[in-house]
Amino acid sequence: MSRGSFSDEALWDNSHAPSRRDPATLLEGLTAPQRAAVVQRGGPLLVIAGAGSGKTRVLTRRIAHLLATGDARPYEIMAITFTNKAADEMRRRVVELVGEDARPMWVSTFHSACLRMLRAHADVLGYERGFTIYDAGDAETAVERIMKELNFDTKRLSPRSVSAAISAAKNEMLSPETYFDTFGDDPQRRRIAEVFLAYAKRLRTANAMDFDDLLVNAVLMMRADARVLESYQMRFKYLLVDEFQDTNGVQNELVMMLAAEHRNLCVVGDSDQSIYRFRAADVRNILQFEQRFPDAEVIVLEQNFRSTQTILDAANAVIAKNASRHPKNLFTEGAQGEKIRLYRAGDEYDEGRWVASELRRLRSEHGLSWNDLAVFYRTNAQSRVLEEEMLRANVPYRVVSGMRFYDRKEIKSALAYARLIVNPRDEASARRVINDPKRGVGEAAQAKLGAYAAEHGLSFAEAAHYGAAAGLTGKALTGTGKFSFMLDELRALANDLSPREIIDAIVRESGMGDALRAENSDEAYSRLENLGELASAAAQYDTLLDFVERMALVADSDQLGSGEGAISLMTLHVAKGLEFPAVAVTGLEETVFPHRRALSDDAELEEERRLFYVGVTRAMRFLVLSHAWTRTLWGQRVEAIASRFLQEVPAELVTDLSSTVPTRRSSFSLEDDGFVGRATEFTSGRAFGTGAAPPVRSTGAELLGLEVGDAVIHDRFGAGTVTRVEGEGNHARATVNFDEHGTKHLVLAMTPLHRA
Repeated sequence: MSRGSFSDEALWDNSHAPSRRDPATLLEGLTAPQRAAVVQRGGPLLVIAGAGSGKTRVLTRRIAHLLATGDARPYEIMAITFTNKAADEMRRRVVELVGEDARPMWVSTFHSACLRMLRAHADVLGYERGFTIYDAGDAETAVERIMKELNFDTKRLSPRSVSAAISAAKNEMLSPETYFDTFGDDPQRRRIAEVFLAYAKRLRTANAMDFDDLLVNAVLMMRADARVLESYQMRFKYLLVDEFQDTNGVQNELVMMLAAEHRNLCVVGDSDQSIYRFRAADVRNILQFEQRFPDAEVIVLEQNFRSTQTILDAANAVIAKNASRHPKNLFTEGAQGEKIRLYRAGDEYDEGRWVASELRRLRSEHGLSWNDLAVFYRTNAQSRVLEEEMLRANVPYRVVSGMRFYDRKEIKSALAYARLIVNPRDEASARRVINDPKRGVGEAAQAKLGAYAAEHGLSFAEAAHYGAAAGLTGKALTGTGKFSFMLDELRALANDLSPREIIDAIVRESGMGDALRAENSDEAYSRLENLGELASAAAQYDTLLDFVERMALVADSDQLGSGEGAISLMTLHVAKGLEFPAVAVTGLEETVFPHRRALSDDAELEEERRLFYVGVTRAMRFLVLSHAWTRTLWGQRVEAIASRFLQEVPAELVTDLSSTVPTRRSSFSLEDDGFVGRATEFTSGRAFGTGAAPPVRSTGAELLGLEVGDAVIHDRFGAGTVTRVEGEGNHARATVNFDEHGTKHLVLAMTPLHRA
């Protein structure tokens, strides 16, 4: 195809125009603001579409009206949205309205539109048109290979975090050279810049682009060749963008370039529903639209067709606390609706039980199906208790767009370590974690260990002690040795620590915690939170064996089925775009929701409030809110503070089912745990899974000054004699022969041991 020529024009001529409806019929059933948005012509248009206000209907009717009036031909229209599903639905609706000949429209995602343009003109940037596309996995693999070639420590700086940093840089339109010049003084950023430079060269050599490049290169291509830019500017007479509040810097620049000629740009969105900052979405794009286009017409869609007025009043009151927004006030011509029900639970288990029973009540009293009910939470880790309480209450549930808690990779790995401590001969668990985190023990090395184990009658984990004899060399031998030593340490810890402390030790000693922190991504921190929640689950059990056995039963339980479907469990981010007759928003406590990372950042706090607004406006008829006065976080029972969002909901809209604030419980002694002193029951613990050692239970001299023959006293095992000492610092270990409990192998940093 030559530049400036478009074969789509052949699909449309005046003799084969679509079977147009009367344009007036396309305005039937619309509110006055919706009609105004559909018929507007000439110049930029900002449609501020409140939750449940029918924005998709406005977009599809506007496109159909443009075609029906003859103001645009199909190939002169570009409509952009964020998912292929949304694009397909928009195209289907328009075709239903005006006929099959409407199909030449460009209705697609940003990435699909950019790919289509680059396939035609990538040679402008020196690419061959048959370039390949790297997905996220391909990109991370390439980054990891480059880091190894540069001899960078992939444990201290993970390939995933570097890949994420490169992606963020591209979203800001930073070239590798600019990134290097900007951040070269920071040692870590300098290393990322070096990888960025090498990665960009490698992609070019391979005639490849990653997903971020599709956007960036489309912009660079049009900047580089004025004829290409002009051809698309002249072609697309009308440009429409859905969910404009979710665009990033590159997407915004692309839109502005394409719309510069005709200026018939219609953007639809809602600053109050901008919740993807962690994906580089920039709410300023929609907030500053009027500054960029002073002549823009602004139409506000405030009439809601989803929720009761009570629910809308609550949403309006909360979101009004945000400074960065377009003012609006959602209303409905429907019912006022029931009051919001608020439950203040004693702890997360009480909360889960009550939510299950409340949803049962709503289903029974109002004739709802299980499919009509949904439970939202801020982080994936919160689903564990909710899932367990749903199972206990025999309530069918499904986790939407995510795994059940015990199906998550990090949870399976941590539990595999725990099973290995209880049962050293568990081959499946040993194989699962011998190279998780990566230790260089790949499939070939594992095959050698398996063969050695079979030949000598050993378990797989036992065979790991004999890596050299099994034929391992290099990294595989080193990694196997570290794995064996680490398992020995964990088994020694199991003699003295609670199940919660064992999970903490597993995360720390295995390197799982360090590996996740090194990624420095939202996903990694979410996975670390999941591990903290696993420690919270372990805190409910007296022995590690009890915990492992119970987890096996819970993890293997089938989700309950029902002919009427199941309750939907999901994070608030997943809930965007959905609606349910009844919704429960749980975990409304400071540091949970709003999340602790947002408390010191005004912009992040506003986004948390928008997230609450999105959750509330998913509810059609019934809204339930809950929080817990105490919650187990990172394995420690802590006192919680009710979320500020609850304070912002007008009291007259709420039925508070448990308004009494519990009093602080009496203090108790911690001396039995090896500590001295007293503390309140609601005490916060140290950061979970950190590289630092856990609380030391005796002085440094007592830990490191032991010698063979020394008399010692253990808080649980009593008097004994040291028979062996090895290791240093936090890894110092001692073998002690106790008078009444026999020989124990102890890691001293975790042991309540004292000189006699």
